[in-house]
Amino acid sequence: MHPKLEKMLQLKFFSREGFIRRKCEKCGAYFWTQDEKQKLCGDAPCVDYTFIGNPVGKKMNLHEMREAFLSFFERHNHTRLKRYPVVARWRDDIYLTIASIADFQPHVTSGEVPPPANPLAISQPSIRLNDLEEVGKSGRHLTLFEMMGHHAFNNDEKIYWTEETVAYCHEFLKELGIDAITYKEAEWAGGGNAGACFEVLSHGLEVATLVFMNLKEDEGGEYEVKGLRYSEMPLKIVDTGYGLERLVWLVNGSKTVYDAIFPYAIEKIEEGAKEVQMEYIYAIADHARCLAFMLADGIVPSNSGAGYLARLIIRRALRFMSKIGYRDGLFSIVNEHINYLSKDFPELKEESKRIEEILEIETEKFYSAMEKGRAMVKRYLEKEGKISIEKLIEFYDSHGIHPEIVREIAEIDIPEDFESMVAERHLKTQKKEEKMERSKEYNIETTPLYYDDEYAKQFDAKVVHIEGNVAILDKTLFYPEGGGQQSDTGYLMQNGKKVRVKKVEKAGKAILHFVDGELKKGEVEGEIDWGRRYAMMRHHTATHVINYAARSVLGSHIWQAGSELNEEEARLDVTHYKRINEEAREIERIANEVVRKALPVEKTFMRRDEAEKKFGFRLYQGGPPKGRIIRVVNIPGIDAEACGGTHVNNTAEIGMIKIIGVERVQDGVERLRFCAGEKAIEYMQRQEKMLREIASVLGVQPEKAGEAVKKVVEERKRLLKEVEKLQEKLGEKAAEEFHGIKIIVQDDLMPSAIRELTKEKTVVISSSKKGKSGLITIACSKDLSIDCSKIAKEIGKMLGGGGGKRTIAQAGGKVDRLEEAKKKAIEMVKKELKELETD
Repeated sequence: MHPKLEKMLQLKFFSREGFIRRKCEKCGAYFWTQDEKQKLCGDAPCVDYTFIGNPVGKKMNLHEMREAFLSFFERHNHTRLKRYPVVARWRDDIYLTIASIADFQPHVTSGEVPPPANPLAISQPSIRLNDLEEVGKSGRHLTLFEMMGHHAFNNDEKIYWTEETVAYCHEFLKELGIDAITYKEAEWAGGGNAGACFEVLSHGLEVATLVFMNLKEDEGGEYEVKGLRYSEMPLKIVDTGYGLERLVWLVNGSKTVYDAIFPYAIEKIEEGAKEVQMEYIYAIADHARCLAFMLADGIVPSNSGAGYLARLIIRRALRFMSKIGYRDGLFSIVNEHINYLSKDFPELKEESKRIEEILEIETEKFYSAMEKGRAMVKRYLEKEGKISIEKLIEFYDSHGIHPEIVREIAEIDIPEDFESMVAERHLKTQKKEEKMERSKEYNIETTPLYYDDEYAKQFDAKVVHIEGNVAILDKTLFYPEGGGQQSDTGYLMQNGKKVRVKKVEKAGKAILHFVDGELKKGEVEGEIDWGRRYAMMRHHTATHVINYAARSVLGSHIWQAGSELNEEEARLDVTHYKRINEEAREIERIANEVVRKALPVEKTFMRRDEAEKKFGFRLYQGGPPKGRIIRVVNIPGIDAEACGGTHVNNTAEIGMIKIIGVERVQDGVERLRFCAGEKAIEYMQRQEKMLREIASVLGVQPEKAGEAVKKVVEERKRLLKEVEKLQEKLGEKAAEEFHGIKIIVQDDLMPSAIRELTKEKTVVISSSKKGKSGLITIACSKDLSIDCSKIAKEIGKMLGGGGGKRTIAQAGGKVDRLEEAKKKAIEMVKKELKELETD
């Protein structure tokens, strides 16, 4: 430890309270104790737990301990804060809230914005999945835990620092009746910050960490902490973390932390389990509590991001439930936690119906994935012969196939930390790189005029930099591509010459105008394509309205997962756990209701902390923007988002919103496509025209077109059935007997006819032509041992390509060699059948 950091930990408090500094005879760490006989630091593995079976202090449950902590610090002039969500919406580097200090990173800890209170106290549910394999086994590891913290942010005004922090900690623990307290000197680093700290220990258990965060990561810094260089920062932050569950464990003295904190859930699982295996029962109880918070806070299980981590926990719990024969459903255990915790977290109860539905859907997906997984593993093994660790991870990551399912089929070694390895890959966000044609930064700042007046169409400016077909102006009305909105286009006029602006991008503080033509430095007049701009303003405001409407119809878990808009239409991707079908009509109705209300659209630049206090983290639908000041687009009572796009001034200007399509982007993400204003009218007119044309072809009135189409479809199905039967008869007649096997060579056979013909001792070869392309299908009944894919690959060399399965395969490409390839296929089939007879 750096001498300056070490010096920070030599406190007057210790001298005053009779503490002595010792060096641990086992690990060599320095610690402070009031026990003159103490020779070890008091931390595992240097010492064993001595509180199990011998509880320390006043017996309390989770609610009582949490309240004791928060009340103590309220009495000592700290402001009590409500918890933050367990999904870190305000961060762009992590998905889950991992500690109480994570609530204030990076903007408060960097000094960019003031804290919500100073000093403050909070009990923050936090999730860490780094040691998944230990949960249930070790007796102490948890996926979700509450980190109780008291924080002080010392800047120009000193709140309190090292002396007061340790004094508060000691007084609080003494109030709980906890004795034998040891303060072990250590270093802490995380999230780009570091500092000296005390690990607070009692009876072998670490119950708190007191961090004095005064360092920031800096390659040239004077301090080295855990292999990285740091320098001092102006802000000195008291970052404390008291383990709520650990303190409850200590004062109850139970054999595991699980028995201390959720005995009600353990009892529920034991009652419904066929086999009592405590390792699995503990893990299920833990995972169910974690899921209560994850799902209540709006995480939707999926194959990416925070949704992936939720699904990982769900499937782990379901797998363990299967092992012990628990059949009551995962929600039955989650609900036990919700009922117990709702006194302190009523929001969990409010979301219980949706949580139940999500878990039912995820359970079905889990068992479906297991069945499909077994077949997939068998196919892979037949082809490759062995399975690597990377392939195991891919099976799990992409298909949800756990290694234990793989082990049922193949002999493999599963790494002990497999699930932690998988979780580690998904704990941090993959930051999107800005899509820029030029990575070059310019030491030029362009003033954006489009925020002053979004309705302005013309402006005067100066060209300050020219580089090829790129012009940079001192100020501009042209909106650069960003936030899902395409850039403005238009013209720049100089010396009587009109130059087209094709697109606009941002590079640092400079705005680049890509032009078709030559410009020189100096005065210029600009004019944007107003029709395009206004259509995009309507679409952008409509996007916010659709987001609100989707949330109103589908639930509070709806979050924007992506958006894109241009002058023709817009799309909004939202997190949702099932397909959006009939609900789209209600979303559209509510959206148009907002339009008809003619609500103002307020656009304001606000200090980040003030915006969060007023509107909450719903602001960050498109992700958290950088900076102390953010632009907020607020439709009062409807939606408020941090957004840099251009918008209309009143929802009535949108004109009308029409949803034109709903698609599934990926598991857990639905896409709503829509258009607004004149574009919505144009869309409806096109649809009406199409309907009239269809009705005209069918010879009916437009309102009866639906019924007429149904009749046509039914008639087509009937005719196809007849064609299929005729093809089967023709195929049978065209069959050639070859060594007791039927070989049917018949062109243009339907797939259903091929299936019917290849039920027993039959091979079918059928070709078809479409324009300049040709296709040959080779199929055989399952009772024959020939390999159709091998034949398809061989004749595919003549046509362009081929492949498939053993019993059915295709080759296709050049039509001019189709007959030649068909003859080759017949020869190969006969050759294989002869060889089979010989065998």
